[in-house]
Amino acid sequence: MTNSVRIPDNNFLAFIAILGAIQLPANAQPVDNPAVFALASEVAEEVELIREVMGRPFDDSPRLPASNVSQLEAFFQAQTLFRKANQLAQEIAGAARLAAPALPEGVPQPADTQAVILQAREQIGLVRDALGIDAEVSPVPRGSSSVTGVFMTIIDLNRQLNLLLDTPIAPSDVFDQVSLAVLYSAGILSKFGVSEFPPAAPFDGHKQPGDVYALLLETIDEVSDISRRAGVNVLRLSSSRNIPDDIEPGHVYDIARILVSTLALLADALDAEEIFSTLEKPARIFPTQVYERATILERQLAQLSPLI
Repeated sequence: MTNSVRIPDNNFLAFIAILGAIQLPANAQPVDNPAVFALASEVAEEVELIREVMGRPFDDSPRLPASNVSQLEAFFQAQTLFRKANQLAQEIAGAARLAAPALPEGVPQPADTQAVILQAREQIGLVRDALGIDAEVSPVPRGSSSVTGVFMTIIDLNRQLNLLLDTPIAPSDVFDQVSLAVLYSAGILSKFGVSEFPPAAPFDGHKQPGDVYALLLETIDEVSDISRRAGVNVLRLSSSRNIPDDIEPGHVYDIARILVSTLALLADALDAEEIFSTLEKPARIFPTQVYERATILERQLAQLSPLI
């Protein structure tokens, strides 16, 4: 039911006059992907100022060959941006540790992603103040960028922030994201009567971050293929992998977040139930343990593929 307010007849003309006096700013523009892209680009310029002062290397990783990105997938990367910006603010400016903004109700809109990036920019501002950086960045004009352009810019930002953090993203952080992906997959499988978690693949040697990165790319491909058959549009990666040299857990974390977002989209489209299961977590987590957890997801997707 829609709530309404009754305006007394004798105040009707006054009410109309008030409405007539309310005007939007002449330069007001809707929040769309070009506006979010411009904001993310300005934040990237501010991060570059910080990088120069800190004397940290420039991230020249090849761009992730992504296409068909959704607003949800861009929002997830904006959450990652906030987390890394807040960590940098903790290290440099003594800022409080903050949780990333929560996923909004319903389908995220460009304004939701913009709001998260603005909060990340506040954290970057604390770092600028602590380092005495008062240089201003030039406003970036709105262009015609799509949500994929927004996504790619945030990914680049996240990779650069990896090189500014004193305490880098750890394998345990990646492990948590892969475990979340396993739970999303379990929720989808439960719709088809599959309730048991498959075991991890047998141990076949110790792994490096690059091994985990490659396996997660393969699972993203599989999720994309399953989603296509289910009629769900999710991010797709080109067959040209563009894998960075010297992969660190920070790179793998960003890929794991992509995986979580694609599975979240598929789970929502299929109206899958949420699974709240306590998955065993090793006391010490290295890339080998993350890889083992990812093989559970790999086997889940092998179960799911023939069902869709």
